[in-house]
Formats: sequence, structure tokens, C-alpha cells
Amino acid sequence: MNTPSRPLNWSQALADCQRRGQPHVLVTVISTGGSTPRASGSKMLVLPDNSIDTIGGGQLEYQALQQARQLLRHHEPQQQIQQVLLGADAGQCCGGYATLLFESYPARAAALWLFGAGHVASALMQILQQLPLPTRWIDNRPELFPPADSLAAHIECVVAETPESLLEQAPHGSRVLILTHDHALDYRLAETALRLQRFASVGVIGSATKANRFRYRLRQSGMDEQQLERLQCPVGLAEVGGKLPMEVAVSIAAQLIAQYQQELLPDKSTRSSGVSLPTLKTLMRQDKARRQASPEFQPESQPESQTEPQTETQSLSQSCKVTS
Repeated sequence: MNTPSRPLNWSQALADCQRRGQPHVLVTVISTGGSTPRASGSKMLVLPDNSIDTIGGGQLEYQALQQARQLLRHHEPQQQIQQVLLGADAGQCCGGYATLLFESYPARAAALWLFGAGHVASALMQILQQLPLPTRWIDNRPELFPPADSLAAHIECVVAETPESLLEQAPHGSRVLILTHDHALDYRLAETALRLQRFASVGVIGSATKANRFRYRLRQSGMDEQQLERLQCPVGLAEVGGKLPMEVAVSIAAQLIAQYQQELLPDKSTRSSGVSLPTLKTLMRQDKARRQASPEFQPESQPESQTEPQTETQSLSQSCKVTS
């Protein structure tokens, strides 16, 4: 198994994946019967190209890796339970069985596309680095970006000669923030973004005069009022005044926080990773029904001297808590 020097364990790797928005599958041993290489509660994090920590190695881990990578290819959040027999047929001599919970999380696309790396954008970045908002930071002047290792993992710097050409790559529902040094570029970016009709909002830095001029030109170009509703110019909360770069940045950040709290995190219960106990019990019942319908998938009977299999309630109470 390929284990990188950092992060050191599954919990650190999980936090890193969630911060970066990288795809991953958390595999948890939620119950065992008979002799098994690891106890209930053991976890392993599976990434597209490696894995962190172990659930015991051998055929158990091999099957878990195969199933996890299959889930990653689906690119959607999923939860599955699978039982693995550890008899001679599986190439292991343990003779027991383990029930595994797979929690698959797809890659999270950039939620904010920030154009411009000037004074206001640089000040804003000091705040964005501390917020759960995956961001692509775009400019045609590479010398303005700070060193990559000084930025948080969820911030991606992109150098582009024609920044507006990148807008078609942005996912539906993301936000555009235009803070460039060039009014003509600001307009091209705003017009392109509004015509694509895929963004939750298009924010442009500037005065009320600039806002009126942009809206007039956009109407003249044939844009309707429904498209213009997504334009936020001047961007930022009016209640937070000031002209210093950090003052403007705080105003914009406050608006972004209000927006993503309402739309990106509509249900506070979804902030924690893992599944609820009722959901786990339902999955366990479904898995039991599948095993009963497949005779070859029944665990081998164990001698009375061996450890009795844990009950569903015991295994769940011991091992089903997943760290956020």
C-alpha cells in the first residue's frame, strides 16, 4: 500500500481531502465475526492513486480497494455496505468475516472564480484562505501571485492570457468575482459570464457610475433583465464602507459568507462527514437481506470455542462514528 509521508493517518488525510475538494472514499470496518486482521472501527482512506492507513491488508484490503475505486469512478456521493469472507477461498486463513462501510465523496469543483490579483484581491485572499470556499484565482500577470506553498490547499492560481476564455470551464452554480485592473477586461468578463447563464452571481468591483455604465452597455448588447439580475456591481455589502483594499475585501468577503452559508451549506447537518445511525441500520438490514438471498455469501459457521460474531447493535455502537 502506498502511504505518503504526509498526511500521516486517515484522519489527517480526510481533513486534507475535504479542504482541497479532492475525491476520496472512507472505508470503515463496522462489524466482524470470527478471526479478522483488524477490529471494528478500523479505517482506511482511499484516493484515486493511493490509500492511507489499513484495514488489515490481504484479500480484505484488496477487495476494499477495488470497490472503493469503482465508487470513485461514479463521481457522485454514495454509501455502501459490503461483507468480505476471510476463508481459504479468499486466500486468507482467518476464517472470519468483516462488514465494511464505504462512504464515497466526489471531487468538489471550485465554488468561486476570482479574476484579478491586485491590491483588493490580495487582501481578500487573506480572508478566503480561512473559508471553506474552493477558489480559482486567475490573472494574466504571474508575478502578482504569491508563492504556491504560501496559499491554502483550496486556492488554485491560474495564469491566463485571455481570462474570459476560462469561464466556460466553470461548473454551474459557481460564483464569479471580477477584481481586475482593466475596465475593458472587467466588461468582457462580466458579459461573457452573464451570457453563459450558469453562475449564481457575477460580482464586479467598481463605483455606482461604473455599474450604471456596464448595465447600459449590456442592455444595448441585447441582454435582458433576468440575466442582469445576477450582476452585482458594486460588489460587496453596502453596510461595510471604506475604500482601503482591506476594507473593500471585508465587504466582499461578508457578502460571500452570507451567500455560501445560505446556498452551499443549506443544511447544517450535512457539514459533518459520515452517515447517521438510522441510515447505517437500514444499510445493515439491506446487506443482511442480500446475504440471505446469496447462499455462497454466508459466513462459515465457527466452532463454539471461537469468538462469537458481534451483534448488529454491538458493532454499530462500537464503530460507526465517523470523524468530520
